[in-house]
Amino acid sequence: MRGDTLKRLPLYSLASGAIVAIVLMVVAVSGAPIPNVGLGALGLLPLAAALVDAVRLRTKFASGGPDRDDGAGQGGAGLAGADRSELGEWLAEKAESLAAQEQELNARALSLQQWMQFPDAIDFKNTDFRNTDVLDHDARRRARPSDTPEISADDPMARHDRELLELVESKTRELFDSIKQDAYRKDSGDRKLFDNEKIRTDLVALVSDVVAIYRPGETAPLLKTNVDAVSRAVGRASLRLLVAVESLPGGLANYDFQSIYNVVMRAVKTFGIYKSAKPYIDVASNVLFAGRIVSSTNPLTLVAWWAASKATTYGASKLGAHVLDQQAVGLIRQLVEIIAIEVASIYSPMVRYRDVHWIYGVELVHLASELAISDSARVTAMNQLSALNLRDEYGRVSLLRHLADGSTSRPANYQPAQSLSASDRKLVAERLEAFLLTHVLGDKNQRPKKALIDAWQTSAADRLEIQFRVGQVDVSPEEQTERAIWALASFALQHFGDEPAPAIDRLKPTQTFNAIDSSCRARLVREIQAEPPFLYHPPSLGPDGEICKRFLTDLIHMAAGGRKPAELLETGPRTDDADVQLVSWSGEEAIRVTAYFMRADADELIKRYHQSDAAQLLDQTNPASLAPEIATALHYLVGQTGSEQAVRCVFSDAKLATGDQPVALARIGSSLICFRLRGDADRATASLTVLSQCALTEATIEKVSGYVRSDCRVIFPDATAVLVPGSTLAGYDAYFAGLLNGA
Repeated sequence: MRGDTLKRLPLYSLASGAIVAIVLMVVAVSGAPIPNVGLGALGLLPLAAALVDAVRLRTKFASGGPDRDDGAGQGGAGLAGADRSELGEWLAEKAESLAAQEQELNARALSLQQWMQFPDAIDFKNTDFRNTDVLDHDARRRARPSDTPEISADDPMARHDRELLELVESKTRELFDSIKQDAYRKDSGDRKLFDNEKIRTDLVALVSDVVAIYRPGETAPLLKTNVDAVSRAVGRASLRLLVAVESLPGGLANYDFQSIYNVVMRAVKTFGIYKSAKPYIDVASNVLFAGRIVSSTNPLTLVAWWAASKATTYGASKLGAHVLDQQAVGLIRQLVEIIAIEVASIYSPMVRYRDVHWIYGVELVHLASELAISDSARVTAMNQLSALNLRDEYGRVSLLRHLADGSTSRPANYQPAQSLSASDRKLVAERLEAFLLTHVLGDKNQRPKKALIDAWQTSAADRLEIQFRVGQVDVSPEEQTERAIWALASFALQHFGDEPAPAIDRLKPTQTFNAIDSSCRARLVREIQAEPPFLYHPPSLGPDGEICKRFLTDLIHMAAGGRKPAELLETGPRTDDADVQLVSWSGEEAIRVTAYFMRADADELIKRYHQSDAAQLLDQTNPASLAPEIATALHYLVGQTGSEQAVRCVFSDAKLATGDQPVALARIGSSLICFRLRGDADRATASLTVLSQCALTEATIEKVSGYVRSDCRVIFPDATAVLVPGSTLAGYDAYFAGLLNGA
């Protein structure tokens, strides 16, 4: 290699340069003059050397020197070949390195694509979808980061979630009936083939119905989407469907579509009617959320699943066949829900995460990161995450990664207080408490410090707006009582529309207010008058303490003890002079939320409120059952006729004598009112129509005698006739005393 380098150098030019340099240095040191001929020769020497080098190098490397007798030509060719070989090896090495880097980049790109399915990469808090087309991905890429709209857990599309779940329920019933009738197959000779047209029609109908919820009036939904959104939705749906089918016992995932359809159809015909199969269909949804977690480790359930897997092979176990039927009909619900949710996610991406399963999973992972749980507890948490019915399998993978890494899942980003109902949040809190007590605090060798547990409980309670039972409220009983008094005052101010003085008047008879000394009561009255708490929120009290129980009792009595202002019960414009849109009193929902927050029985508390409200409204100690919507209508009518008027009686089972239309008849003070209520499906609002109204003395009241009971006919001055059924247990005079007694 060194000889080859020397041969490539301009040796004659270097030698001549050295000679010239030496001569000049000698002359400069000695001071001897150089004759002109010497100077000329000294200048020509480098030129001649350069010419010789040019000829030598050109001959050696340009022509390769094949005619040289010393073999230098063959050696030059060999060296050139060696250079080419080294260059080839270098290029091959670089190519392999680039290939390896490409594979690494592809792997990272695949991981990035998976993580892009998970919403942690998105800021969920600062967004507004109202003026943004969620499908305009190109515009979002072009926008500056600060101008890009983000996705919010509390986006405006959330209000459509209830309609979506109702659609899933109705479509599940339709699919159940269609499979029962074998509507998706048609005869072809001696065989049955799938009716592709029927399948396509029902699928398009489902997609169109979902789009109609989120984009009303959209005529061509697929044309308004893009390849990216649709491809991601199809990918997620395919993964979820695979998970759903693989969860069936007996390895049905490896069967063909015909075999799976036969299994599902057999299960449908086994149950016969949708009502019988619905409990098992609900297993595939959120209804049996707590039970699904428990069943993942229940030995009896594991035995049943084992029997089911054997039944598909040997057909010997009735228990296994029954379990297989249960899981097969559950697949119907999952199929409809998967399609509906993924279509909805194109228009409202966060619909996959406004779900009790997802919120519980996120909170569980965050608990594990905050408290540094033991390995055994972490394994249990992994089992629970695997048992959750998540709407996004990529999300499950991400939660498992966070759990394994011990990192937080950032639960505050999902705003559970806005994403879930109070009942669902209570369920999440109960499951978290159970996990904490059983798998975290139960491990004496690796129990977290109390400060860490308290900090986690405080933050979780704030996010869920649910009080935890595990921890204790670290304030004195006196301070808890003052919190309860402030909460009662804010309840009166917000939900009765009171000014501070009337609110204090409502507060004074309560047990909570009278539980403190007079000086404290006077101080609180001054503070409430100075700074009225107009927004109600459940106070932070010990859920199992006497203060909490006393507060809930006072809250019920306060809510039921006062008249509800008519303006708080009316919503929306009137359709005509007789109709008015009524809405449920906001205080009732506040009571329910308070019950969930205090970990009380919400249904029992609302039942107590309805009973107390009916007793106050009808001025009876033990009144008959009064429907909540009837009570709302009576409160409104009382507010319209005068606050001093009392409801003497009400009959909600009356009918018009002509047309047999159901109506209600009430006596308020000295007035008789016949009205009709028409409510929506969830009774959130109702349309009140007053059909006729007059003074009691102006109406004609007649007895309609019968063998078993005697009914009452009331005729108004405008000829409106109302027939009120009597009672088989009480006499006519006693049952209709409110109408017959003029006083």
